[in-house]
Amino acid sequence: MKFILPLNNLTNNILQTLGPIPIYLLLFVVIYFLMIRPSIQQQKKHANMLSNLKKGDSVVTKGGLMGKIFEINKENVLLDVGNNAKLRVLKSHISNIDNQ
Repeated sequence: MKFILPLNNLTNNILQTLGPIPIYLLLFVVIYFLMIRPSIQQQKKHANMLSNLKKGDSVVTKGGLMGKIFEINKENVLLDVGNNAKLRVLKSHISNIDNQ
């Protein structure tokens, strides 16, 4: 019992000295794992998908256009959207590959 009181006082002194810093650190860790880390993983997944695009893939753009890749350049893609119509779209604006 004699050892608990000094430890309790020491703990209170440390918490008073640090103030709200531990709470801010805990809040940052929670925000990192709930918001920042999933966003980074999603960006890596999207970049990997863009690097694996090939001619003939059916894709959907962020604007909702659907088409097959006719030609791939470094920065853009030529999409065949049907009826011999082709559109040039930025590679970064392709949202996903349509597997249907």
